[in-house]
Amino acid sequence: MKIGLKLYSTNVALIPDALRLKKEGFFDYIELYIVPGTYEETIDAWKDLGVPYVIHAPHSFHGVNLAQADKWETNLQRFNEARQFADDFGSDIIIVHGGNNGTFNETIRQISLLNEKRIVLENKPQKGLYGEICVGWSPEEFHTASHAGVLSGTALDFVHANCASNSMGVEVMKLVSEFMIFKPKIFHLSDGERVSEKDTHFNFGKGNLNLHQFVSVIPEGGLLTIETPRDQSRGFRDFIHDVRYLYNIVAHGNSKLESM
Repeated sequence: MKIGLKLYSTNVALIPDALRLKKEGFFDYIELYIVPGTYEETIDAWKDLGVPYVIHAPHSFHGVNLAQADKWETNLQRFNEARQFADDFGSDIIIVHGGNNGTFNETIRQISLLNEKRIVLENKPQKGLYGEICVGWSPEEFHTASHAGVLSGTALDFVHANCASNSMGVEVMKLVSEFMIFKPKIFHLSDGERVSEKDTHFNFGKGNLNLHQFVSVIPEGGLLTIETPRDQSRGFRDFIHDVRYLYNIVAHGNSKLESM
C-alpha cells in the first residue's frame, strides 16, 4: 500500500520536516486539506516539492455543506479553491463530504453542478459530533450516487464505517464489504472506539478497533491516508510511530507493536 500524510494547507511550516520524512520513506503522498482562503498565501510553498498530492476539499468545519441548497454559493466558492490546488498539483482526486442535516438528493445535485470529474465522495458516520445527521453514510446512498454518474470514485473511511455500523446495528466488516463494492480510490484510517456512533481519531493502539481487519481489505498499491492526531510539540514523532505500527500490522497480522 501507499501511505499518505494528512496536512492542512496552512501547515507550511511543516514542509521541511515533511520532506525529510518523505526521503526516509515514511509516506508516499500528501493528502492536503484545503483551508478556505489560503490559496494565494500558501500555493508557492506547496508547489514543486516533488511529492504527489491528494486534495481534500473543505467540509462542514469550514462552512461547506453540499446537502443544503442555501449553501450553494459558499460551497462553489470554496470547492473552486480546492480545485485550483488540484489543478496546480496535477492531482486526480478531490475528496468531498456529503454534508449534514439536508438531503442526499441535494448533495448529488450540487456535485453534478460542480462539474468536476475528479470528485471522490467519502463515507460518513450517521451521527455527527454535535448531533447533526450526516449525509452519505450508507451504501444505499453511494449506489444512488453511482447510478447518477456524478462521482469519479469513493473514499472509504474505516472509522466512519465503524460508527455507521453501530448506528445501524450491523457488523462493521459487513458494512465495509458493501462499501468495497465501489472499489474505493483511497482509504482513511485511525484508531477509535469500537462501540461508538461518533467519530473519534486516536493514534494506533490508543483505541480498541481491529485495525488488521481493515488493513486486510486494502488492495495492493492502494492509497491509505493516516488520520491520527499529532501533538505539535512532538513534531512528526506521533506520525512516525503510527507508520511503524501500521507496518507491524501488515507484517504480523496483529495490532501490537513493541515499544521503540
